[in-house]
Amino acid sequence: MTDWYYHAPGQGRVGPLSADEMRARYRDRRITRDMLAWHDGLREWQPVERLIEELGLTGVEPDMSRPPPVPPRPAATTASHASRPSTHIEPPPSNRSGCIIAAVAIGIGGLILLAILAAIAIPAYQDYVKRAKGVQPENTETRSFDADRMADTDALARELVTVAMREFHAANGNACPDSYEFESLQVRHSRLQGNEDGWFALDPAHPDGGQCAYDVRFLGFGPELDGRQVRYEVTRAGDDVVIICRNRTLQPQHLPPNCHP
Repeated sequence: MTDWYYHAPGQGRVGPLSADEMRARYRDRRITRDMLAWHDGLREWQPVERLIEELGLTGVEPDMSRPPPVPPRPAATTASHASRPSTHIEPPPSNRSGCIIAAVAIGIGGLILLAILAAIAIPAYQDYVKRAKGVQPENTETRSFDADRMADTDALARELVTVAMREFHAANGNACPDSYEFESLQVRHSRLQGNEDGWFALDPAHPDGGQCAYDVRFLGFGPELDGRQVRYEVTRAGDDVVIICRNRTLQPQHLPPNCHP
């Protein structure tokens, strides 16, 4: 059974719950479509709106006779203020007091936003770290090689190198992008990490001639490709980035398209 979690305003993370319990809370209007939800296997928190089919909410309508979720309760007045008799009319707040109140409100809103962003980003980043270390998801060891998946994964690796060269090469005095630049881009653009159907690892290499080069390992394709790699030789002229792929240890039938044997 899949354990589900959702993020409720004023409560934080709620769960684990079954899909039936999630549907019941959706009908009771305790869960809304704009709330974030997650279960093991998702790379990041998603709005419930995107998980309608997976949760089995197609055709399920909220019970409008029930009240919506209660908003977070404001801070209660302290006992000392509540019991103090009113002996005079307080003067209107100064402009300085208003600025302080506004700053506090903005600070609280910023903390809430940071908490939501962290809830979304942390699972994706943890997933990236595992895959960057070569940790195989379950069942990838039993996969057979798939040429289409290899072509898609090779295209993502080339795109990552191309973006890194355009963004960092000239800015760093024509120094070749390294693992830090690649990781920065992959954290900012999780699509460039690949996915459970196939991903890759780039290791800087140092060929003759001083050009940029990277040894590329393709992961998630089963034991046939474990420890095997190709090399990208990269040159840049303006916005044009040319990548030449040369085989190093892959079997010819496993090479990505446009890679020299």
